[in-house]
Amino acid sequence: MWRGPAATDRAARAARWVTLAATALFWLVVCRWRPWTLFDAGGFSADFYDHQARSFWSLHFDVPASVAGIEGFLIGGRTYLYYGPFLALVRMPLVLTGTWFYGRLARVSMLTALVLACTAAFHLLRRVQRAWPGLDGADSAAEGFGGRLTPWRAAVFVGAVAASPVLALAGWVSVYHETELWAFALFLWTAVRLLDLLHAPSPRHVRAAGLLAVATVLTRASVGIGALVAVGLVAVVLWRRDHRPDARRGLSWAVAGLLANSLVNYAKVGTWLDLPADRQVLTLQSPARAAWFAGNGGSFFSPRFLPTTVVQYLRPDAVHFERLVPFVKFGPNASDLGSYPLEGNTASSSLTVAATALCLLAVIGAVMVVRRRAWWLAWPWAGAVVAAAPTLMIGFIANRYLVDLLPVLVLPAAVAAVAWRPARARLWKGLALASLVWGAWANVAFAVWTSELKNPGFTSWRYQIDDAVFGGAPPNVVDVVPGGPVPSPGTVGIDGACDGLYIVEDDHWVPLELAWGARRIAFVMPALTADHWEQTLITTGDGVLTAIRADSTGLTWDPTDGESSAALVPAGALVEVVADPVAGGMHVVADGTEVMFLLASPDLSTATLGEGIEDRTPTDRGTPICDAIAARR
Repeated sequence: MWRGPAATDRAARAARWVTLAATALFWLVVCRWRPWTLFDAGGFSADFYDHQARSFWSLHFDVPASVAGIEGFLIGGRTYLYYGPFLALVRMPLVLTGTWFYGRLARVSMLTALVLACTAAFHLLRRVQRAWPGLDGADSAAEGFGGRLTPWRAAVFVGAVAASPVLALAGWVSVYHETELWAFALFLWTAVRLLDLLHAPSPRHVRAAGLLAVATVLTRASVGIGALVAVGLVAVVLWRRDHRPDARRGLSWAVAGLLANSLVNYAKVGTWLDLPADRQVLTLQSPARAAWFAGNGGSFFSPRFLPTTVVQYLRPDAVHFERLVPFVKFGPNASDLGSYPLEGNTASSSLTVAATALCLLAVIGAVMVVRRRAWWLAWPWAGAVVAAAPTLMIGFIANRYLVDLLPVLVLPAAVAAVAWRPARARLWKGLALASLVWGAWANVAFAVWTSELKNPGFTSWRYQIDDAVFGGAPPNVVDVVPGGPVPSPGTVGIDGACDGLYIVEDDHWVPLELAWGARRIAFVMPALTADHWEQTLITTGDGVLTAIRADSTGLTWDPTDGESSAALVPAGALVEVVADPVAGGMHVVADGTEVMFLLASPDLSTATLGEGIEDRTPTDRGTPICDAIAARR
């Protein structure tokens, strides 16, 4: 895994074992505890880079609108993805083999990025050891490093990097998490090569650092710009040291990276750096979102969000404990503290909670850097600060954004890991081990919440374990009050006599079970004839829905607001109508495909089917999980 003499010492072996353990744990979580599903197709966005790679072979940037969905930007009648091209370029050779891999590479890509990040963390530790004054040991002459790096220190540092929000990214196989992981790994490798460059200036080190920084900016622009700034700052330092050829090369790489990112962005969406928020499909479909962007100058970013984001990503109470497996869940959502409200506020932990070990090491390392005036670390660290700034100024809160902030902690933490000599070593070793165990546990729990929150089986399993161990009344279960305040994320709610079972995601209820006859009904689509070309299928007695009819145009409904909608449904199709007054809306599904949606939620318990319509509504209410939980109450 690591070349050169370091690959044979005990520290390298310890770091390797920690990396393998972290990779195995990440593999299990990202595959939802079924490791043999590593190459199964992912969900929405898992194939973005695959389709982008195919478009590159055709010498264009746009992708099919059906692929990008709400994430696409509609420019000049074409749809574009805003993600950098690097990971698509890597996939280009596979495009020549066909489409078999579409959506199947995201998990492998995420695992690869994790391994690279852990490997970079170990190499970063070696570079810091080499540069830190006063470290001298028996192996310094043989290896060129200033002292022996113990296996314990290497294992703790690599473990701290792995047992962080990086591990929580395993909860969602998506382009978002894949991009975050790769940007983090590439930034760390850029920092490693920059420390090489500061130690021994050479064209080779300049080229390595420049290429890595360009790859970073072409993966995630915000993080990559920080990497390019770090390259530029180190180039200025070399200039002052009279290494002017290498300095010019470094500045050239920094400028080239910024230019490449700007040209790609302009070729896609017509802007040099920012994104035209008003042209995103999600914005075009949401008047409320469009109004939000209009009030924020048409941008995703603003310093007005800093009070909200800084507090949320540093607060120590961004976690909640309960007796249900996995015992840890996200704490309360962020509170708007800025002068402009957030557009997106999803469940998120914080650095102090999810990266506890790194935070402790970073504080100690920062104090050591200031005391020893080790300013050589300041240049890549300044790049890490620049990389974190856009994340703190975006009007969205998400747990994945914590990974953008990790480089700010990793660099000073490496100093503490390699150079700190605590007086009470055993005590600090115990605290280090406890913080690593906590980091792994908490971030796996957050990943599980991300992947399993809406899975009814997950809720059932948790309450079955709780019943077997504790018995009695089930914890964290409330009665749903439609239109009332929504409790904290992860709270389970029962509507009526198990008409519906729900769980809170962010600030809204998500259905887990809906009772047949009360929330769901089913019937068979009749065959229409010339003599009988129109037929009423269903009516409700609450005045919300006048009728659903079938005629020559297909399936039509007539809500009381005067609007109507139609969809073609073949005769004999099994039609399921789902109306949910808690989550909101009514869905009509024909043979598993949704064909209609109504904002109103009629009372299906008052519904009657038209004459001769074959009723397929089961007699069983179909709410076994809710029934079991309610029985314990």
